[in-house]
Amino acid sequence: MEVKVSIIVSCYNQGCYLAESLDSILQQTFSNWECLIINDGLTDNTEVVANSYIQKDNRIIYIYQDNQGVCAARNNAIKKSSGEYVLCLDADDKISPEYVELCVKELELDSKIAVVACNYMCFGKKHGKVILEPYSLEKLMGHNLFVNCSMFRRIDFERVKGFNENMKLGLEDWDFWLSILAQGAKVKYLKGFHFFYRMKSARESRNQTTFVVETQKKLRKQIWENHKDLYSEIYSSPYYSVEYLLVANSIEYRLGKLFLRPFRIFRSLFD
Repeated sequence: MEVKVSIIVSCYNQGCYLAESLDSILQQTFSNWECLIINDGLTDNTEVVANSYIQKDNRIIYIYQDNQGVCAARNNAIKKSSGEYVLCLDADDKISPEYVELCVKELELDSKIAVVACNYMCFGKKHGKVILEPYSLEKLMGHNLFVNCSMFRRIDFERVKGFNENMKLGLEDWDFWLSILAQGAKVKYLKGFHFFYRMKSARESRNQTTFVVETQKKLRKQIWENHKDLYSEIYSSPYYSVEYLLVANSIEYRLGKLFLRPFRIFRSLFD
């Protein structure tokens, strides 16, 4: 029996883009999917657009909730879904026609793969291609490596109890990847570009308007708290220790050339 994929489209003030996102889902070469659109408490035209697509395809479901933030929205929608695999897609972004099929193939081939991600293209206010840097858990501890629109297994979502709702101000996908990958599961990158990320003005974008310096610090501190056992294996001091900043901000780190041994030696100086 063919596996089922739950595509979770979270929407907050993005009704004007929703049709483009849903069109990219309807074009999928993989057919055994369901799409749950969750409106996180805004009364724009999201419901009108969603209902028009429900008339076209009974695999599409619409949910409304009072505003709780993107973490709660995704968690609530995933709990109402039924697929073995899950893909979160923001309502202003798009995916390639073969993306779901390619992700499913990788997850079916290797049970040790927990996340399937891809390179992506930016469109809208700015255009460009983004090539994902090679994955390692150590690098993921320093900064996020891939977009939220990466496929994962429901069993892992349930194991870590979903997206942590103390990350509602942002970085929730980075925190979630750390949760499901902390025990050493594998990540697979697809060839090509299969995700299309809409670049918007600072006024429109949650990522731009939320991530002021102080908020970033608080969110990084919260990530450390959420994954204290993992971070404490490498870093001697929490949050903003010299060694942590050296790693997270170094050119070598971002180029994928981090080796932990020198930092463990550095750590010993503080023990």
